Amino acid sequence: METIKWPTAILLPVLLIATYFSWYWVWGLLFLYWALPAIRSGEAFLVEPIERASNPVLFWAITAMWAGFGVWTLVADLQWRLAGA
Repeated sequence: METIKWPTAILLPVLLIATYFSWYWVWGLLFLYWALPAIRSGEAFLVEPIERASNPVLFWAITAMWAGFGVWTLVADLQWRLAGA
């Protein structure tokens, strides 16, 4: 019997709703969420798992990209909302 992964099951419709309503800050938080556990665990995932110990440059490039996308998306969404207010 398959166990439901509730956080993922809940996040899927949230991401669809966020995209529909142009709430890109939700995606920014998700990018940051991907970066922080990667730093703690030493493993990032893009197309395949990348371990910090065996591929440090690639690991840090992926993790920096997730963090950069997260901050960029949050700031861009905030600027867009302030400009439209």
